[in-house]
Amino acid sequence: MAVTLKQLEILHAIVMAGSISQATRTVGLSQPTLSQQLARFEEILGTQLVLRGRSTTIKLTAAGEFWFRHAAEILGTINKAEQLHKVLFDVKNLTLRFGTTPSLRGRFTEVAAQSAVELEQIARFDFVWSATSSEVVELINTHKLNCGVVSAASVAGHQSSLYIEHLWRDRIVWTVPIGVPDDVIARTFAADPPGKAGHDALTRYVNITTTIPWAEWSENWFRHNLPYSSPFFGCMTHQVAVDIVASGIATCPSPISLIQNLPEPVRRRIKIFDVGDCARDVVLVMPKHLLSLKPFKTFCDKISAYTRQTYGDDVANGGDPAARAPEPGISADLQNVPRRIG
Repeated sequence: MAVTLKQLEILHAIVMAGSISQATRTVGLSQPTLSQQLARFEEILGTQLVLRGRSTTIKLTAAGEFWFRHAAEILGTINKAEQLHKVLFDVKNLTLRFGTTPSLRGRFTEVAAQSAVELEQIARFDFVWSATSSEVVELINTHKLNCGVVSAASVAGHQSSLYIEHLWRDRIVWTVPIGVPDDVIARTFAADPPGKAGHDALTRYVNITTTIPWAEWSENWFRHNLPYSSPFFGCMTHQVAVDIVASGIATCPSPISLIQNLPEPVRRRIKIFDVGDCARDVVLVMPKHLLSLKPFKTFCDKISAYTRQTYGDDVANGGDPAARAPEPGISADLQNVPRRIG
């Protein structure tokens, strides 16, 4: 038996990604090559590790569970040793790899880069973004990233291995083309049951096709409040969804943090409405063992301090956009009418 480190990396990546096809991004190999490597690993062990079937979800055999646990332990030990070696023997040769998603990256690019420059032991700073928070967490767990800013829902089940610090509560808002009159929105939502939308843009919405923690809430909200609206458009990121809305042909839900980082030409063509209590919690995550290394701990502290000092109560603590005065054209005493906040 001659088990290799590469085989352990491949098994670990497949399990963490949830499928062979998704693991291709992590290990940089094609799907056929991954399948062959996995089959070769099983041949060496003389037993099956992964149950193959029509389901897209990875299921491990007892042997697969055994080797996955050992792979995680071995890869974690190697990663810790590499990081400690750089601190002990390379005075200024640390690479800090930071990741987040498109809807969050605008808030951290500058402060993360500046913080890295201020740390003497950092020789290189890599900024990486993925379509979803889950992908960022996967890259951290597979040692491709040192830390990241993600949705809290994506780190469920990883509390034992990751340091998790809450940054702010990110409200989900309804994004509408600027050309849709406020009084049309008011009349649409004031009807009981809701009347047919009085503007073409209200009959279509953009559906995010990647997994998001509040997808079910979004579908239920449209079904209840705009039953005549259909998910005509599909895209992978919130930013693309808002770009479609800015063209004046649809609406979409989006995190309020994204709105603040949009280009000014896009922001001028949209308006946002408070639609309830739905929000995502945004957290900073890093493998726990890296906190013992001063450069990484200092970097985390700088990101956290920036959040507290810059975003203020309205973003960092969730705020209460609904407490703001509604725009002219929307009666504040109409129940179920979303109130404009931007």
